[in-house]
Amino acid sequence: MKAWGNIRQKFLKSLRSAPEGFSPIVGSLLLLLITFILAGAIISSLNLSGSRTNLQPPIADIELKSCEGGLYGTGPTSKWVTFKENQIVLMHDGGDSLSLDSISIKIFGYGNSFQGNISNGTGKRAEGNLEVLYLDLSSKGKNSTCYAVNNNATLADGSWDVGERLVLCGQDSPKKSIKSSVIVSVNGNDNTSDNYGFKAGTEITLKIIDNRGRNVIAERKATVRLAD
Repeated sequence: MKAWGNIRQKFLKSLRSAPEGFSPIVGSLLLLLITFILAGAIISSLNLSGSRTNLQPPIADIELKSCEGGLYGTGPTSKWVTFKENQIVLMHDGGDSLSLDSISIKIFGYGNSFQGNISNGTGKRAEGNLEVLYLDLSSKGKNSTCYAVNNNATLADGSWDVGERLVLCGQDSPKKSIKSSVIVSVNGNDNTSDNYGFKAGTEITLKIIDNRGRNVIAERKATVRLAD
């Protein structure tokens, strides 16, 4: 401390003894240095703030507009409903745009799927507690004649934006030759055709999830109405 005091006194003495034109130059340099330091601190603060914002989960207001469906192969034939007729319509009403490849959807309820090979007649119905998982909302691993057609406008730019709807269909899973991004399990068994139908009159729970942060963006419930 004593040494620092001596250096400080010598510095002040040198300033006092310096020519009159020299002191303003030193003052200007000091002010310039302070300005650079403050500017650097502000930029660092903004960068840190931006990083925190990027880590925050997206916020969106998603409305479950309608849920229609039913089961096939049980009850009166007049009330049989195909997988394709099982449809859930969601609407993005406000908030952040959602990147389709980073959002998943889980649906829980009572319904059915098929096990085995349906095309050659050896498949069998599987009915019970149904869990449907859309690994993402892109067209990859989906049935092009259902998912892509129903969501053509939303899929165009790769994001689910305000004012756009998303339609989920019980036949969104592609043919077995293509790896499906729609996973369906019945009573915990995921050895199914990955197609699904929910029983009319029962309640489903739907969760929209941000895959990056594993956060639930929205959770909605609805009663399945028998498809026309």
